[in-house]
Amino acid sequence: MKTFMTHIYEADNTFFEGELISLVVPVADGLYGILADHQNTVMAVSTGMVKYTLPDGTEKIAAVSDGMLRVENNDVLILVDAAEHPEEIDETREREREAAMREAILQKKSIQEYYMAEASLKRAMNRLKIKRNYRS
Repeated sequence: MKTFMTHIYEADNTFFEGELISLVVPVADGLYGILADHQNTVMAVSTGMVKYTLPDGTEKIAAVSDGMLRVENNDVLILVDAAEHPEEIDETREREREAAMREAILQKKSIQEYYMAEASLKRAMNRLKIKRNYRS
């Protein structure tokens, strides 16, 4: 099968670089699939789960936060705040973060604090979902 080069970068780290057969990325209106020779595009990535297939057929998943995606000349670049494989997610920490963010949302603080808590809650819930559903 044909492959394409993919680079997934976190804010402070290289998460993945290599050839892929397929890639599925969460976007605002669902999931977006990419194969070799995909048309050039730029779009926003939503918090959710990325699925990708390596050239040997191995399928991998990762939790990602909001970011951007660019496909250009058979090269995919994904920039996200954070990306984690299920085995890297600390379930206890995420449960604590989820509870703390739910409480922060109820505190009726400033609009900015509310949106920050809401985004953090969304990330914690995503990590927990991926950790529970895709145990390694």
